[in-house]
Amino acid sequence: QMDKGTILADATRYVKELQERVKYLEAAGGNRRSVETVVLVRKPRCLVTPDGEACPGFFSAAGTPAIGSQLPEIEAKLSEDNVMVRIHCEINGKGLLARVLAEVEELHLRIVHNDVMPFTASTVIITTMAKVEEGFTVNTEEIVERLNSALYQHSSNNSSGSNNY
Repeated sequence: QMDKGTILADATRYVKELQERVKYLEAAGGNRRSVETVVLVRKPRCLVTPDGEACPGFFSAAGTPAIGSQLPEIEAKLSEDNVMVRIHCEINGKGLLARVLAEVEELHLRIVHNDVMPFTASTVIITTMAKVEEGFTVNTEEIVERLNSALYQHSSNNSSGSNNY
């Protein structure tokens, strides 16, 4: 049998060890990024013709040219050295996936998994998991802005409407 004094001494020692461990982990974790998430969702706005009539089906997001819908939706999550990007966009000609993956790699991200799922006949959901490489300096907001710009450039260059991604 153990006496009460021994039990209390062991418990006190164990609590001190745990406190030191917490301090160590907090110090080590201070260098890591917390989870960041940014989502870009276009809110549809109907444009008005010069005669004052609304144009059905013709929308624009604030500050960007009208593209006819509220897509793309772009979501980026950053946790430590992992990045998850999810894009729901219209299929605008050949090379869409190649353009997205090239842009992700230009951001100094190493792609570890990619999934492409056609959602409707004219839209696709692209999910990319990546690891941060040396030289990565952007935040989630900049990732979303760069991908949005790349998708806009791709849609401008490919107005053929071919459903290849």
